[in-house]
Amino acid sequence: MNNLRVSSSGIRGLVPDGLNVNIASDFASAFSTYIGEGKRIGVAIDGRKSGFLLSDAVISSLSATGSNVVFYKILPTPILQYLIKNRKVDAGVSITGGHNPFNWNALLLLDEAGFYLNSIESNEVFNIYHSKEFNKVGWQRLGKIEYENIDLKDYIKRISELVNVDIIRKRKFKIVFDLSNGAVSSVINDITEYFGIEPIFLNDKTEGYFAHNPEPNPETSSQVSSILKNFSFDGGFIFNSDGSRVSIVDEKGGAFSEEYTLPIVSKAYLLKKKTPIVTTVSTSKMIDFVARGYGVSVFRTKVGQSQVIHTMEARESFIGGEGSGSVCVRDFSNGYDSIFSFLLILEYMTKKDLSLSGIRKEFPEFFLLKYKVPVSPGKMYGAVNHLKEIFRKEKIDLTDGILVERKTGWFNIRVSTTEFILRIIIEAEDKEKAFKIKDELDERLWGVL
Repeated sequence: MNNLRVSSSGIRGLVPDGLNVNIASDFASAFSTYIGEGKRIGVAIDGRKSGFLLSDAVISSLSATGSNVVFYKILPTPILQYLIKNRKVDAGVSITGGHNPFNWNALLLLDEAGFYLNSIESNEVFNIYHSKEFNKVGWQRLGKIEYENIDLKDYIKRISELVNVDIIRKRKFKIVFDLSNGAVSSVINDITEYFGIEPIFLNDKTEGYFAHNPEPNPETSSQVSSILKNFSFDGGFIFNSDGSRVSIVDEKGGAFSEEYTLPIVSKAYLLKKKTPIVTTVSTSKMIDFVARGYGVSVFRTKVGQSQVIHTMEARESFIGGEGSGSVCVRDFSNGYDSIFSFLLILEYMTKKDLSLSGIRKEFPEFFLLKYKVPVSPGKMYGAVNHLKEIFRKEKIDLTDGILVERKTGWFNIRVSTTEFILRIIIEAEDKEKAFKIKDELDERLWGVL
């Protein structure tokens, strides 16, 4: 089924050709069976058109297999993860396509700590799904279904214990927020009011459609950039649909690569606590620059929230993330939380008395090139294996796909877990060197795709 991707990163697909109510129902039944009868499972959606359709199937199936359901309606995934970590519910299903276009959606399965499922947990759920041996219960034991509006007081209170509220309020930030018509729209008013931020909100309607691709990066920053070039504000932030990613635009309208988010948030957090940093093999070397400055280690792992956060736990790391604009601070939550991230950035700006453009100057200049190559499902892994053979005599890392290190830069080619594509990332000393590597890779791939 070419329009469905199943992994620890979620059951993700084009609706209804890949992901539909029948598949959603069976995966929800499998997850509930795995979690165990009688547990409270939180369910949330990100506001896209298919969210309520799929949530009906998920909620009914969870109840039919003996789970009690708390439906929060539109809510950012990281807040659902926060609720699980703090035992408001026992596990969760977030129905969100995240960075995918509006015609896609996904079920993100969250375990009893609020983590994405690890590989063992995922395989157990997938085995139950394929066997269809669900814990169907009689009418007397059907799970309760509650509809609950989120109270953000506890969430905000915990943020205020880790972020200096007073100095942010005194700065009286004026910020442009592009919410991508996603779930952050449901909570951002309370956040900005509490922290004394004067906001302009763009694309803040959760009506099922997106004004642009909900993937925070320079390509989706044009509306925010336009405002900042013409009016006096302190900067802007662009969110994906479920609030797990954020990118930055400075006060002059300069759009940052999403790769800057993790290094900047790491700088802010390392001022408070020294800790190793965990990230992926395909994340910019800017994070190594930050780590050297603070005298801490960097551990790299496969791409994906599950891989990063479970590695953080194993390495006793309290900050980690990916070059997609995703950051986890583990003493706050077990998920990538863009709200907490942007507040840490504002705190760092205040402590250092810097603008966003000033913060950017703290980093060395690299040229980063990201692109996707569509590939048929039957050729993706074969293509990567072919490249492994070609580059086997160079300095390579096979942690995730193939990563090749050269004096003038590095590149990573890996199979996407969310789309039928190869993701290619190149980071070099300058644009010319990056595109020289791209031309080489395009030529190598042409013969096998």
